[in-house]
Formats: sequence, structure tokens, C-alpha cells
Amino acid sequence: MKKINPDEFIKSDKPEEVIVGILAGKFKDKPEIIEKVKKRIVEIVKSEKEIAKYIDSISFLAGLFDVKIEVKPMPIEVDIRKTFLYKWGKEEGLKEGLKKAILLDIKSKFGFSKAKRIKNILDKINDITRLEKIKREIIKAKTWDDFVRSIKNSNLKNKI
Repeated sequence: MKKINPDEFIKSDKPEEVIVGILAGKFKDKPEIIEKVKKRIVEIVKSEKEIAKYIDSISFLAGLFDVKIEVKPMPIEVDIRKTFLYKWGKEEGLKEGLKKAILLDIKSKFGFSKAKRIKNILDKINDITRLEKIKREIIKAKTWDDFVRSIKNSNLKNKI
């Protein structure tokens, strides 16, 4: 492999072949070869997930030659709104916002002590639909007892 020019592999359009280029060429040229391989992978692979997979392989091979590689931010655009963590964070934020709004409504309508009583129950609810229903019931209820009845009828097992 020392006698093979790494560029023979690096010019390929197949990421697997490009990575094999790390194994070719002279030992003293490995840092330069690895940089070329990294750049080529970013050019030919379009999926961020796939690039990450290939960068892992490059890191592994670089370690075999005792070459440290730095992975700099790559010019890849990802719509963060489509990622799992964004969706999860958005949902968690919505739940927390609903819980705070419910507590504020109860404080305003029925007093601080009533809000304190329901806070522990709200902390255990993770269903947005259920929280929205509770929010609507606060608006409809004329009295604390009306509100408690409506909540009990909606299958909340904890007593308020």
C-alpha cells in the first residue's frame, strides 16, 4: 500500500474507496492524506448522518497512524425543527407553559392555596391534551367545586 498513490482512491466518488486512500501512501504523508480524505468525503456525501459515520471511520484509521484529526464545523445545513431534540424540547416547553398557565389561572380565580393543592397533580401529568382540557375546565368553572368535579369526571385519579 505504501507504493500506491492515495489520490487514486481519493478521487473516487464512492466514500468507502476514498477512505481506503488513508491506507495508501507513505507514513510521513498521512496527516496530509487524511485531510484530503476528510475534504473529499464532505464533497461527495450529502447526508449529515452519513458524513458523521465516515468521519468516525477516518478518526479510527487516523488513530492507527497516530495522527490526531480535528473535526471543524462543516458547511452542512440541517433544518433543526425536524430533529428529534427540537420536537421533544418544543413539546416539553408547551407542557411547562400549560402547567404555568393553569396555576396562574387557578391563583387568579380561586386563590393561592388552591393552586398549591393542584401543583403536585400537574407535575405528574405529561399529556398535552389532558393539560389543555384542564385549562379549558378552569375557564368554564364558576366555583372551585365545579372545577374539581370536572377534573374528577375527566379521570384524574388524584384528589385535589
